[in-house]
Amino acid sequence: MVHLNILRGIGTALIIGVLFVYPPREALSQQAQPGLQDVLVNGGFEGGFQEEFGVGYGWGAFSNGNAVVGWNYDDWPAVVSNGSYAQRIEIKEAQEQDRYAGIYQTVSVVPGQQYKLTVRGLIRSDEGSIEQSDYGYRLQYAVDANGDTAWELVSPDAWHEFPWDEQPMTPAAGQTYRLDTFETTITAKTDKLTVFIRGWKKWVNNGSAIFDLDDISFVGPAPEGFQAPVAQAVALDNKPAAELPAAEVANQAPAAPSPADELVVPENTAPANGTIDAFNQTNAVPQGNVAPLPVTGYSDDGSLVVVVIVGIVVLLALFVSAVAATLKWRSLAE
Repeated sequence: MVHLNILRGIGTALIIGVLFVYPPREALSQQAQPGLQDVLVNGGFEGGFQEEFGVGYGWGAFSNGNAVVGWNYDDWPAVVSNGSYAQRIEIKEAQEQDRYAGIYQTVSVVPGQQYKLTVRGLIRSDEGSIEQSDYGYRLQYAVDANGDTAWELVSPDAWHEFPWDEQPMTPAAGQTYRLDTFETTITAKTDKLTVFIRGWKKWVNNGSAIFDLDDISFVGPAPEGFQAPVAQAVALDNKPAAELPAAEVANQAPAAPSPADELVVPENTAPANGTIDAFNQTNAVPQGNVAPLPVTGYSDDGSLVVVVIVGIVVLLALFVSAVAATLKWRSLAE
């Protein structure tokens, strides 16, 4: 009987050890989950811009009208945080107070997990300082916890201000721009959420503001099966403008620094509902290959490994039972 108890103890220990080293499918699913990564698409705006609207691929745009607004790429090195391009948003000639223009993106997330939102950029204005504009130009962000894209339905309390103060349209001689950084932590409530970022022109006047956004990231646990999108770099035609047909000249990136009066904005304004599809935007944007939008991939879920592990555990249990039965039979025979 002593031998029988020893064998049973060994068998139990083996089973527990195998389950500890090779946990069941639920635990495997958690362990196989990729680590922290950026779940945003084209947050650095190196993947290109939508030709019709001047908004980075992977992003949508919105405004509330009654001002001249425009979206475009910005390749002036002084306002680009990293790489060659930043997203540029302009608001000017406001006919009402509190005019907004912004961008948004819906991302896949893991409910209950925390994500770090990071944004780099700056605010430029005709006035050039908060004292001159009376805090007339600000940047804000908001999150829709359900992944909806109707920015107008986001609660006013959900909009939070970047602590960024405006700077002049062009820096003074010998000076450079201050590229600001904003970071915050957001907890996901469902499997999707939408990040909104908007420029805000507070007052009714002819003043202009340019909001440059770059290096936007949303870093946290990637959902199971998430496949990071691969964005292609924008390929600009480097031929001198003089060699191009007249129709192509307008589509070349500006070679010189780009103050406010160099940004082409539409003569009409966005509709009151802020849907960019109805907004006839004519800005020039980098030409080249279209960066692909997110593609959902499906990684190995470890199901084959689970089957093998279960089989090993069953065989061990049968082996131990057989040995125990044999020893018991021999004990009774004696």
